Amino acid sequence: IASRGKLFIGCWFSTFTGYINRIRGYHSQRQKEPGYEEGKILTSFYYAPPDRFNHMHEYYPIKQSFYAREFPTSWMLLDSDLDEHGVPSMDHR
Repeated sequence: IASRGKLFIGCWFSTFTGYINRIRGYHSQRQKEPGYEEGKILTSFYYAPPDRFNHMHEYYPIKQSFYAREFPTSWMLLDSDLDEHGVPSMDHR
């Protein structure tokens, strides 16, 4: 239920929040929601700590600490074909 809501607000240090955001990322790609092309989830927020409130509104590459949030590489380009160099094709979108 939480992954399909119009808005989601979770805690930064929660792995359950991270999982919900990953599922919301999958849905954002499939439904082409605003920000999906950049891996953003514009309808997810963190209530704590305050400086992370809209952290899912920006693209971040994978970095430490892994448990605190999910990263767009988890849900972007999952259904894309690979070119001859093994790079995902952007033509699929």
